[in-house]
Amino acid sequence: MSQSSFAVVGAGLAGLACARRIADAGHAVTVYDKGRSPGGRMATRRGELATWDHGAQYFTVRDPVFARLVALAGAAGQVEKWRPRWPGGEQERGDLWVGAPGISALPRWLAGGLQIVPGTRILSMVRAASGWVLADDRGGESGSFDFVAVAVPAAQAAALVAGHTVLADRAASIVMAPCWAVMVAFERRLETGLDADWSPDPVLPWIARNSSKPRRHGLDAWVLHADAGWSREHFETDAARVQAALLERLAGRLSVELPAVAAIEAHRWRYARVDKPIGEPYLLDRPGSLALCGDWCLDARVEAAFISGDRLGAELARG
Repeated sequence: MSQSSFAVVGAGLAGLACARRIADAGHAVTVYDKGRSPGGRMATRRGELATWDHGAQYFTVRDPVFARLVALAGAAGQVEKWRPRWPGGEQERGDLWVGAPGISALPRWLAGGLQIVPGTRILSMVRAASGWVLADDRGGESGSFDFVAVAVPAAQAAALVAGHTVLADRAASIVMAPCWAVMVAFERRLETGLDADWSPDPVLPWIARNSSKPRRHGLDAWVLHADAGWSREHFETDAARVQAALLERLAGRLSVELPAVAAIEAHRWRYARVDKPIGEPYLLDRPGSLALCGDWCLDARVEAAFISGDRLGAELARG
């Protein structure tokens, strides 16, 4: 088998799964990501007093290929089951998995051995005679690559490949919703009979006691995810006001007086969830030597991101 050179833009779970398949088939692959470490929305914020999974909260396992990966990650001590207390127990459905000691443990483990260039945002790409050349936000250029797989949110993917492939229009049609995430740690334990709850609340649909997840340490830590519509309406609102609004809503939902706050942060996810996926695992333009993948192809789930990238990687590895 002749070796080809690949670039993967985006080191979230989809990009890492794609790169892993390509590398395991013996091809050269380089992964570029704007973040300091791999994981994308499988992100863990570490503070002096607590840690928070402020993006993806957990994942489920249905696909057999993903199940094998999770089994290997479990054997390596990178993932464990999370058994939160739900209100009344009625929301507990099957096994919930999390990275340990943070949700980012799974993508970091999957990234092992891959050539990853962190802290590098790819701004544009040019098809030269020798292959694809990528230009980044530091004024550098990388290449030449035989093939480029783009594994970033749909709007960013569409902008990057615009003018190079008809896939840009399909990606541009995808609507992704934002989410304000508030991370809070209390000086004493918040006394309530639950660790996680989802309800169709117009402000705060998801709350979770992050410190109830396995191998977490520190103070009683909670993650609050705002509603997509509320997040869109308040996307430019000052972070302090967002924090105050979600804390007030938390107290109202639990009907308790909140303990004193020891630490609090907010993070604004511009592309948190996909409203309507395209219904295909990936988009491939083989004559154009371009492909797109991500959770926005299938569903707003961690497993969907893996399936998208893994299936694209398997297709590209076949040559």
